[in-house]
Amino acid sequence: FEGVHLRMRSPWRLWWQQRTLPPELDVRVYPNFVPLTRFALFSADQASRLVGAHVKRRRGEGTDFHQMREYRIGDSLRQLDWKATARARKLISREYQDEKNQQLLLMLDSGRRMLASEGGLSHFDHALNASLVVAYLALRQGDAAGLFAAGGERRWVAPQRGMGTVEHLLRASYDLQPRAVATDYLAAATEVSLRQRRRALVMLVSNVRDEDIEDLLAAVRLLQQRHLVCVASLRERELDGALEGEVQTLEDATQAGAAALYLQQRAKAHDALRSEKVMVLDVTADALPGALVERYLAVKREGLL
Repeated sequence: FEGVHLRMRSPWRLWWQQRTLPPELDVRVYPNFVPLTRFALFSADQASRLVGAHVKRRRGEGTDFHQMREYRIGDSLRQLDWKATARARKLISREYQDEKNQQLLLMLDSGRRMLASEGGLSHFDHALNASLVVAYLALRQGDAAGLFAAGGERRWVAPQRGMGTVEHLLRASYDLQPRAVATDYLAAATEVSLRQRRRALVMLVSNVRDEDIEDLLAAVRLLQQRHLVCVASLRERELDGALEGEVQTLEDATQAGAAALYLQQRAKAHDALRSEKVMVLDVTADALPGALVERYLAVKREGLL
C-alpha cells in the first residue's frame, strides 16, 4: 500500500484536506485458511464431508497392519486370521489401516488458463484454496504434502510431514498470482521429475483445452514413469448456464452453439488423458475441494500408491 490516505475537514470546516501519511507498508494477503481452522475440530472423515467429498465407509481395510481383534459383523472373510482363531477358539480378524507417510504433490497451473474469475476469485485462487484443503487432510492422515506452481511464477515446496507444513505452505504461496502466459506443461513435468524422486500422487489443477493436449499428454507420460497422476480440469460455470438457458434470439443460439463446441472439444481432451490411464476430474471451482479430497481418499483406500 502506498501509505495511508486521509481526507479531513479544516478546523473551521471550510474545506477538506487530503494527506498521504508514510510509511508505505507491505501487507501479506494469505490464501483463505478459514476452512482449515474449522477442520481442526473434526476427524479427517468428518472434515472430508464438510467440503462435499463422498467418503465410503469401511472398517479394518487398508494396506498397513494395525491390530488383531475379535471378529465383528461386516468384516470380510479375507480379514480372518485362522491361526489366531484356532488359538483363541473364536473368530479373530486382522485390522488394517491406510498406509502413512506417502507423498502428495499439488501441482498448480499459474498461467493464462487460470485467469478466469468466479465468485470474486480467479480460478487460480480457487485452485490454491482447494489445494490447501486437501494438503491439510493429507497431513492429518500422516502423509507428506507439497506444492508446485508452474506457468507464471514458479514456486516449489517439497512434500513434508507434520501439521506445521500448513503454515509453510501458506507462507510459500500467499503472493502467487496467475499470469497471462502459456504454461509449458512438459517443462513443469520435467522439473517435478527431477525434484520429486519418491513416488507421489501428483494432482495437477488446470483448465484443460484441446489446443494444449499434446503438450499435456507428453507431460503426464513423463510423470507417470514414477508417479500416480490426477488432472483436475476446472470448468467455467457459465458454460453450463449457456446450455441450460432457453434459446430465444440469434445471440442465444450463437452462445449455446459455441459453448457446446467448446465442451465437446474439452471432453475430447479429457478422453485423451483417460486413455493414458490418467485420473481426470471435470469440476467447477466450487466443487473442486470436495473432488480433490474424494479422489485423494479413494487413492488411499484402494492402495494405489
